[in-house]
Amino acid sequence: MKRICSSIVCLLAGLFACMAVEPSGTLPVLVIETENRQPIESKETYIRGNYYLDPKGVEGVEAIGSKDAPLPLQIRGRGNYTWSAFNKKPYRLKLDKKAALLGMNSNKHFALLAHADDNRAFMRNLTGFEVSRMSGLPYTTADQPCEVVLNGDYKGLYFLTETIRFDKKRINLSNPDDDVEDWLAANPGKTADDYPWTDDMMNGPWLVELDNTDDQNQITVPSQYRGGAEGTDIRVTYKKPEDYVTEKHRQWLKQEFSEIDNLVYASDNAKGAWLDKIDLTDAARFFIVNQIMGNYESYHGSCYLTKDRGADQKWHFGPVWDFGSAFQQTRDVTQWIWENTPYNQRWIENFMNCETFKNEVKRIFTAMNTEGFDRIINYQNAYAARITAAAKRDAERWNNDGYGNPDMEKPLKEVQKQLVDAINSFGYKLGIEGFEGVEIGPTADIYLRGHDYNGWDAMDANKFTNVGNDVYELKMKRLSGEFKLADTSWVKINLGCEAGKKFDLNKAYKLITRGENISLASGSADNVTLRLVWKTKELTITNSTGVQLVIDGDLENAEIYTLQGVRVQNPVKGNIYILRTAEGARKVVF
Repeated sequence: MKRICSSIVCLLAGLFACMAVEPSGTLPVLVIETENRQPIESKETYIRGNYYLDPKGVEGVEAIGSKDAPLPLQIRGRGNYTWSAFNKKPYRLKLDKKAALLGMNSNKHFALLAHADDNRAFMRNLTGFEVSRMSGLPYTTADQPCEVVLNGDYKGLYFLTETIRFDKKRINLSNPDDDVEDWLAANPGKTADDYPWTDDMMNGPWLVELDNTDDQNQITVPSQYRGGAEGTDIRVTYKKPEDYVTEKHRQWLKQEFSEIDNLVYASDNAKGAWLDKIDLTDAARFFIVNQIMGNYESYHGSCYLTKDRGADQKWHFGPVWDFGSAFQQTRDVTQWIWENTPYNQRWIENFMNCETFKNEVKRIFTAMNTEGFDRIINYQNAYAARITAAAKRDAERWNNDGYGNPDMEKPLKEVQKQLVDAINSFGYKLGIEGFEGVEIGPTADIYLRGHDYNGWDAMDANKFTNVGNDVYELKMKRLSGEFKLADTSWVKINLGCEAGKKFDLNKAYKLITRGENISLASGSADNVTLRLVWKTKELTITNSTGVQLVIDGDLENAEIYTLQGVRVQNPVKGNIYILRTAEGARKVVF
């Protein structure tokens, strides 16, 4: 009985702690009440309510409504993973009348982003948006911080953000659905089937998303992409038009994206025939933003494109959205965003085969460098100063769930180092004078952690040793079962393999962050050496005896042979060869 009572007391104490947290008073507060304080449980169905915005004395922010005279709105949930995985929920707002919330352009449509999963000083989205503005993309969503009280419950720090939609002050294209609505209003008794559709109405305007989830407003296109699962479809979700989309619209969209995909993956893609379909400059800007941010999910989901009406109109990448994969602690920011990723980063690797595209990337990056990348750091510092007090209250509110940033200083410094390293590495890869390559080593010890090794624990006996030249090795008497390479927390290092992959001995395999569990094709092997090249994330497992690591000095005046005695000029990384020098012959692994 005492134990039960104690548990109840602890639970109530936690609940009262949440209830006791109040807004910081340093940011505007958005107060929302749903009708009869209904809980918000759906992402599809709006429920009615009212709101008011209390500026809390913040300069430049005007009060909208008041406690005694709130204004009507509708609210529902939003997001995919962020909606289902966290108690701190994101929301979609539809005001009854347009309002300039937090100084943003007047509109009815906004989102409240919770960023419950952003423990990097809340820097992910706000930095991505600022890099986008700096790149010159035609439209970037505005966002402003505020604190939210929903149905009397303090919900913490949120980021009020413009939603992606057609509007003169957002994406400046006309919504085809509005044309149909106007025609129906002028032709009572008619339906959308009676609308005088023409073939040129199929080709735009469009707002679509390369998506990673299923959606009812979606077409799928078999892709030539071979970086991940072979034959994986491209999901194209159409956002606008949405309400009046005919089968002709859908077939046109399928044909269009099939043609683009075929051009991008054609054997002569370096010639850039795909640029007849895709706007060069916006494609380059979009890539620069996501490469700087290390957003290795950017061409996999939340990847928006727009197209105006007209057979000669091209697809434009943007606006940017969702930087939830940016600034990951496990990410090597010196890599291209299509490298070492569990996601299908379609198209972009092949874009970079094209000199025209690469030169445009270099031109825009150089212009940004001329302006000065200090702009981004300064923006982060100013934003962090604004939200620090509210972030502390937010962390108190969600303490039981482990969300938030109670200490803003440490993650901010880490993010800014990643950002600087990413920019320096990018400039170096592009061959721009003044940029130096960045060597990124592991930020924690590497362990083999597996099912057969103390239940996936990190044990000193299974810790890799740095043997030099960015190479880490581990010798084991027996290797069996499923395993991964990780640090003690699974946060900074977490390396696995592609789904369904089995490892053969004496062959190099590229690991990916948060990939699947690794196992040997043979099931087990004795007296093995695991050799990880950190820069490339290539793992070779060998049980061959007498094999040494080759170093650069070994290659001078050396001859290289396969184990069968065939001489080779270009040895493959991870393979075992015979190296013959004046001192004699020995087995080596490159």
